[in-house]
Order: sequence, then structure tokens, then C-alpha cells
Amino acid sequence: MKPVLLAALLSAALLPGGSVSAEEPAATGRTETLDGLARIVGAQAGIVLYCRKFYSVDDAVSDGLSRTARRALEAAMGHHRAEATIATEGRRVADTIATVGADQWCADQRDILNTDGIRVFVD
Repeated sequence: MKPVLLAALLSAALLPGGSVSAEEPAATGRTETLDGLARIVGAQAGIVLYCRKFYSVDDAVSDGLSRTARRALEAAMGHHRAEATIATEGRRVADTIATVGADQWCADQRDILNTDGIRVFVD
């Protein structure tokens, strides 16, 4: 895996919004990382589906983030559990987009990713 892509995954996985639990610190960190990976997949799906009408999207970067996060989730959780987690995250992203509006959600994603130096959005 390219170092830049790994850094992008790790920084995105640590974004706020992960689940909070009363687990041991190591287990909590693992849960937050898995939640972060699911958020990457969900965000990239939302970006591809909704943000093209507002911004140019670098498909190679977006697809690379999504594929890498999916593989990591499947390796950690197994295929079926990873797919269920991704589906749940997809519903959460869709609900958020419906609530705040695609234009605002896409602008927020663009700001977050540009701040982290991840060039999913070309412009």
C-alpha cells in the first residue's frame, strides 16, 4: 500500500464520529479504527453518488480509498460482518445527506479531505 494512501486511511479513520464504548482501551481503539474504515467506505460512496454535480472527483483516489478500507475491514471482521457494517454506514451517510442536503454534505467532505491533504476532490 502506498504510504500516502495509508496515511489518508489512518487520518480519516480517526475523524470524530466513531462509536463510544466501555471496552478496554485496546479494544476501543480497534473499534474506532474499524468504525473509521467503514466511514471511509460510506463517505466515498456518498461522494461518488452525490458530489459530482458540485465538484470534480478523482475516481482513482476515491476508489483506492474505498477498496483499501474494504479490504482492511474484511481482513479484520470477515466478509459478511464487513458488508453488514458497510451497509449500516451507507444508511447513516444517506440519512445525513438527506438531513443536511447534498450540497452542504459535499462541501463538508471537501473541506475535511482538503484539510487532511487527501485529493479526492479535484477542484
